[in-house]
Amino acid sequence: MRCEPERDSLPRLLAFVYAPLAVALWWAARRLMQASDGRGVCALLESTGVACPTCGGTRAVLALGRGDLPAAVVENPLVAAGAMLLTLWFLYAIAATALPRLRFTPHPSPVEARGMRIAAAAAFAMTWIYEIIRQA
Repeated sequence: MRCEPERDSLPRLLAFVYAPLAVALWWAARRLMQASDGRGVCALLESTGVACPTCGGTRAVLALGRGDLPAAVVENPLVAAGAMLLTLWFLYAIAATALPRLRFTPHPSPVEARGMRIAAAAAFAMTWIYEIIRQA
């Protein structure tokens, strides 16, 4: 994967929009979970008995907010990994905004891009299987 100097600043600057939204959603989820029994509601699980790929995602994000990484990974590994990647993206955005020499755009080769898509699909499928087994 080669990295070139940043041509478009929008992806980096969007982190400053999404970070406050993520904090607001985390706060709202925390309040909702306190008001309910703490388990949350999954429409797919309640209607079909089959867990969705994001079952436990709210609890995973709340566990990350408490700093409890093992609990977050147990609740939903894919959501926990996604939340951590978004946190890293925000930290990169802060650093690249402060230090222009850190601004770059990654350009994966077609083979690397295909490998990343396959890995993402496999992670999604494995998480769904994990959630179905865990909720059974």
